[in-house]
Amino acid sequence: MRRAVLSCLVLAAALLVPASPAQAATITVTTTADVVNGADGLTSLREAVSTANAAATPTTITLAASASYGLNLCGDNDTNASGDLDSTSAQPLTIDGNASTIDQNCAGERVLDAIDSDGSIALQEVTLTGGDDVDGAALRHNGDASLTDSTATGNNAGTGRVLASSLGGAVLDLTDSSIHDNTGTGVALSLGTVHLTDTTVANNTGRGVGLTDGALTVTASTISDNGGDGVRTTGQGSGLFTLTNTTVDNNGGTGVICSACGDLTVTGSTITNNHPAGTSQGGGVQVLFDQDAPADQPVVTVTESTISGNSRTGAGGGISTGIIENSGGPPPAQIHVVRSTISGNTASGVADSQGGGISALTGEVRVDNSTVTGNSADAAGGGIYTLAHDVHLRHATVSGNTAGGVGDNVATSAGLQTFGSILAGGGGTSDCGIELATTSTGYNLDGDGSCSLAGTGDQSNVGSPQLGALAGNGGPTQTMLPLAASLANGLVPAAACTVLTTDQRGTARPQGTNCEAGAVEVTEAPSAPSCTHTGTNGSDLLIGTPGNDVLCGLKGDDLLLGGGGKDILYGGKGKDLLIGGPGKDVLDGGPGKDFCLGIGDTLISC
Repeated sequence: MRRAVLSCLVLAAALLVPASPAQAATITVTTTADVVNGADGLTSLREAVSTANAAATPTTITLAASASYGLNLCGDNDTNASGDLDSTSAQPLTIDGNASTIDQNCAGERVLDAIDSDGSIALQEVTLTGGDDVDGAALRHNGDASLTDSTATGNNAGTGRVLASSLGGAVLDLTDSSIHDNTGTGVALSLGTVHLTDTTVANNTGRGVGLTDGALTVTASTISDNGGDGVRTTGQGSGLFTLTNTTVDNNGGTGVICSACGDLTVTGSTITNNHPAGTSQGGGVQVLFDQDAPADQPVVTVTESTISGNSRTGAGGGISTGIIENSGGPPPAQIHVVRSTISGNTASGVADSQGGGISALTGEVRVDNSTVTGNSADAAGGGIYTLAHDVHLRHATVSGNTAGGVGDNVATSAGLQTFGSILAGGGGTSDCGIELATTSTGYNLDGDGSCSLAGTGDQSNVGSPQLGALAGNGGPTQTMLPLAASLANGLVPAAACTVLTTDQRGTARPQGTNCEAGAVEVTEAPSAPSCTHTGTNGSDLLIGTPGNDVLCGLKGDDLLLGGGGKDILYGGKGKDLLIGGPGKDVLDGGPGKDFCLGIGDTLISC
């Protein structure tokens, strides 16, 4: 009886313990030949894939280090007998390449085909080359796929796709990988999700990345020198499209284009030198909204980024928004630019080439702590243009833009709302073209009076804003520092500096008594000390008292001796000798060859 009870308890305990996950089988490939021969005692890559297809558990296939595996058994089938490598299992398959290459030598065949949508394929340290198919020349996957430290190069997808999935629901993860120098679009998915991390997609004849109805995240990657758009998405089902610390450069179409999508977020990225080729309109960033309800509020947010040197045939050389369909009422879409620089972009070629830097045919534009400069448009709004909604500026520098029509810096069919901003230095007919009203909350300046500034502390019709060239002045993006003669210096009272407490570079406001108008603060020199003992223009001996003194030597070769308090010794011009007293003194030799002697004192220019 006791044995029966014990047996039941053991059985019950066994049932309560969860089953361990199936352990992956490992198959080591022992020949580089593309053969199917069960009697030769060797394992080819094709044989390893067939074994994995028959397995009931996950499989890892291990290749030899730095080897080349040519696929030479030609034939069109989905059974892995010949042609491409067909993974047909619902079990996960991993190919550990050890820096090896899989080279397709059969015409009209891709390299890898992962057929089962319930399965997944992971490639590690492997190069796929020689594929020849419009639908996934290197890899077609119906289930999830990942490439880590891997490369797809030298594949021919024609006008199609090098890495492809179109069945729906698949996830593609690319990490530390490169998709380069292929014919066709580098990466393309439908109804799926794509993650790129530390990955390069470059020199493909088509687009870099194309996605339909899915989520896209690109992090620390480079999309460059592709023949079409850099990154193009259509219909973001999840509304997620983010670029972080990524470079999109020199593509033959739009750098980043999102059609009928939700929010687009660009952070710490550089989108430069993207130009139209063929039928592409080009430009840096283009977003087309499909708004089906008033609740749709898509937002394009650009933070700590540079959008520069792009050109577009039409409106918005740097950033543009428009509408595909609007069945939900007035569109509340928004462009928000924060701590970023929009420079050197061009909108040209057609009658409505507005907004060289930024063009919003729908929604408003908000620019905070940012610089918009050197942009041009054949029509209105060299810097910024909006068709139906206001332009909002806070501590923005919008200067040095050019328009063929009105508004070198800002043009809008709506209104302008501005605080602490610079709107001056346009290269055409007028700094602003504001159809409705300007609402100033103070401390702005314009060059020619066209911005209708009438708020507290506004400076209108000032001519040149007296700004330095666009340059690296610290922070993540280039900026334009006000010169000494600029009226932007100290224009914003300290009490109003709380609107944005840091500048475009991240420097705290204020740096002096007051804040600067525009995007950047100037570090102000400390005011001259109020002298308690003043020398002459000759050589003087100045000695401090037991209190706190300020000894000012002026010109000549002076000897300054600190007293017992906390003294400031300023030598002025000449060869001076400054000796601190027993207190904690500040010794500033000034111009000339000076000698300072102090224990525990602050020494300046000594």
